[in-house]
Amino acid sequence: MKDIKSFIKDASFSDLEKAKTLIESALTERQAQEKAKQEVLALLKEKGLTVDDLVDSGAQDKRAKVQAKYRITRDGETFEWSGRGKRPKAFEGVLLEQYLV
Repeated sequence: MKDIKSFIKDASFSDLEKAKTLIESALTERQAQEKAKQEVLALLKEKGLTVDDLVDSGAQDKRAKVQAKYRITRDGETFEWSGRGKRPKAFEGVLLEQYLV
């Protein structure tokens, strides 16, 4: 809001008119979106639905979590690694065969 006040203070008349036009068009667009949103929510309520009913529950990540292949305990903290991706620092410089799960 401070930036807007500063702009208003320093702007020329033509810049202020351009800003006014932009603000009015943004307000009109926002009002149209809000009206459409209210219409959709009213239609959902009329049909006995919720927004959650429209969201596809299958859109979640379907990949299975990979089981840990290696486990090591360092300084009382246990680290696990599937053997995929970059090797964690806890497993650097060790023979992995010793830490197979």
